[in-house]
Parts: sequence; structure tokens; C-alpha cells
Amino acid sequence: MATKYINAKVGFYPSWWYKNYGISYNRQYYYDPDYRVDAFQKQQRILYERFGDVGMGKPDPEPEPFIDYGMVLLPEVFGCEVKFFDDAIPWAVPANLSEEEIFQLKVPDITQAYPMTEIIKQMDYLEQKYGRVTGNINTTGVLNLGLKIRGDQLYIDFFENPDLVHHLFNICTETIIQLARYVKSRTGTLASSVTPMAPPEMYVLPDCTVVQISRQAFEEFVLPYENRLSATLQPFGIHHCGKADHMLEGYAKVNNLSFLEVGPMTDLKRLRELMPDVFVNARIDPVRMLNCSPEEIAGDVKRIIDIGAPYDKLSIDAVGCDYGTPDANVRAMLKTAREYSATKIAAQQKEEIA
Repeated sequence: MATKYINAKVGFYPSWWYKNYGISYNRQYYYDPDYRVDAFQKQQRILYERFGDVGMGKPDPEPEPFIDYGMVLLPEVFGCEVKFFDDAIPWAVPANLSEEEIFQLKVPDITQAYPMTEIIKQMDYLEQKYGRVTGNINTTGVLNLGLKIRGDQLYIDFFENPDLVHHLFNICTETIIQLARYVKSRTGTLASSVTPMAPPEMYVLPDCTVVQISRQAFEEFVLPYENRLSATLQPFGIHHCGKADHMLEGYAKVNNLSFLEVGPMTDLKRLRELMPDVFVNARIDPVRMLNCSPEEIAGDVKRIIDIGAPYDKLSIDAVGCDYGTPDANVRAMLKTAREYSATKIAAQQKEEIA
């Protein structure tokens, strides 16, 4: 086994950056590429000064000419109002389109639709200035996007108007494919807008709202479209925000799935039984990162490692760490992941040799 220790990372929510250092994620961050590149360099230096002892940040970072638009680009394309905040990620207000409006929807030409036209201008600018453009755009997921377009009525449509659901999800899927293909053709990557734990070239589908529906509803209404995405956008992974236990059997039916990111307290043993060849990124609860002791955080990490083998298909991260998260907890998470996994892997290698 080549793995010496598992990969582990910590990411901070915009409130941490804004309240600690005044770095804003307002509209300027997404519309002014120079501001964004400068902010990223500042962030890397800050992380190095504060957490360089556990491998975070860079002392002298190079400019990173990246694009970003949160998870709100496609909702805005379909008419959602987008709100920006200094200390939070952008939020798309549901458009709540009527049944008639839904059936009139067609797949847009993404390169001609605002705000993608603005993103393309930024891509051109960054390429001209730096000779390259990096980063990518979070396409959001099929159910996520459908809920932004239709609103909460979509939950009722599952029972009362399934034809509408399938029409809407078909539109969402084809638009997602179009956006993903275009962005990858310009930057070569798709994963970083969703997670830093997947290979950069992988398409990782955000399934944030799947926690709100049953597995039966997922398999009837969402799975066919995720399988269309997985057949088209390779390599393919899924990001699931919360505890994924009720959806594991459903995810096991996603074709070509090679990466699955799951929320805190997910039953990793059951996940491994159902999907033994899938790479798993297990997340630490950011609320516990905020409120627990370093010893408790270390215990959370150890529990994942104890049941998460094989270690060459496991990583751990804690994202969304809020303002007030103790530095000691950040260090405990990263040091425990590295040191404890190194011990477990070394013991396993010793057994294999013996």
C-alpha cells in the first residue's frame, strides 16, 4: 500500500473570513476577478501564518486566476433572484414558477445566458492577464436546481404531477451537462467548486437537498437523471451534505460512481458494504468543530479512521467551519487524521508483510 496517511483538510465558511479578517464574499468577490485573486492570496498567507504548522496555506502564494459563482449560476439563469452577503455564500431565492411556466421551459444556450456571459468575460480577462484560467462553476444538482425553479411545490408534484417533475428534471440535467462541458473545456477541472477532496478533473454532483426526500422518491425521480449525468460526465462523484444513511442503497444504484462525499455520522461500514470500490470522503461536523473540545474532535476523526478502511480510498475534511471555531480544534482535526491514520496504515502494512 503506497498510502502513508490519509488526506485531511479544513475549510472555513465566509463568516470566519469576514469577521476575523474583513475578507468579504459580497457581489464584488464574484464579479471582480482581480479582487478575488487578491483575496485568495491574502487567505493563503493568513492560513500559513495561523496554521502553517499543520500544513495550511502558503507563505508566498502565486496568483490563482480562478472563476467562481457559488451554487447560484444556474438558478439565476432560470430567473431566480440572487442575494450576496459579506459573511455567507450567495443565496438564490426560489423562482416558484407556475405549472404553465415549467412546461414552457426549454434548455437555454448557456453561453448566451446571464450571468454565464459575465463569467465568460472573466475567463477571457484572466486568460489574457495570466495565460490561464482555473477554478470552476458549481452546477448545483438536479433536485437542488429543480427546487430553486419550482419551489416547495415540487415536493407535492412528486405525487400529483410527475410529468412536470420529469420535464423539469430533463431541462435541469441537459443544462447542467452543457455548463459542465463548457467550464471543463476552459479550465480542465470541475471538482473544486464542490469539494477539494476529489480529483480536480472529476465532475462532483452536489446532492444537498436529497436529504429532504425518501429513497423511493430519489430512485423514481432523481436517479435516472443522475445516471444520465454519470454516463456523460466522467469521472463522476457525488457530494451529499448530511448524514447519508437513508440514501446509501440509492447511491449504490448510480452507475460509474467513483467518489462519494458524505456528511457527519454516516454509517461508513454500511457504505463500504454497498460500494466497496468507491472513494469516500467523510466529513466532520462543523457544529462540533465550533463547540466541542479538541479531544472530542480527535475522537470523531479516530472513529472515521477505525471503520473507514481501505485507507487508499478514504479522506476526511471539515468544511464550513464558522467564526469562533477554536484553532485548537483545527489542529486536533488535522494532526489526528495524519498521525492516527499513519499508525493504522503502518500496522496494516506490517501485518501484510508478516
